[in-house]
Amino acid sequence: MTEPSSTNTYAGEQSKFDPNNIPKPSKMLLLRSERDILINDMVREKAKEEVKYCFNHFAEMSKCQQEHGLISGLWKCTAENKAFKLCMQWAFYDEELRDSCKNEYVQRKREAVQKNKEQELENQIRMKVMDDWFKNQK
Repeated sequence: MTEPSSTNTYAGEQSKFDPNNIPKPSKMLLLRSERDILINDMVREKAKEEVKYCFNHFAEMSKCQQEHGLISGLWKCTAENKAFKLCMQWAFYDEELRDSCKNEYVQRKREAVQKNKEQELENQIRMKVMDDWFKNQK
């Protein structure tokens, strides 16, 4: 069975695959907990860390709170805090950022599955070697 390509779609329908028949990140099936929690956490962290998203707003807010202290900074740094929250809200709905986080998460998940499969294979080989050794000892 072959996977559908972008040429097999109807006029108004978008394909789930890119021209190379690789699933688009926005169309990948993820568990609800992965989609709603893990991906969102990755989006938040990446938005804070990357300069092209909200790093500058985060740095300004942090600097203001360090200057004024934690408690008084809550009132004196409201403009910086609002700017940071708006930036995070914008970044949260940015498709490019969300797709890159999905890709990164799916890649990590695939690597973890592959590592587990390799570990299981090693364990099976060890058990077989041990069984053979015990049989030879009798």
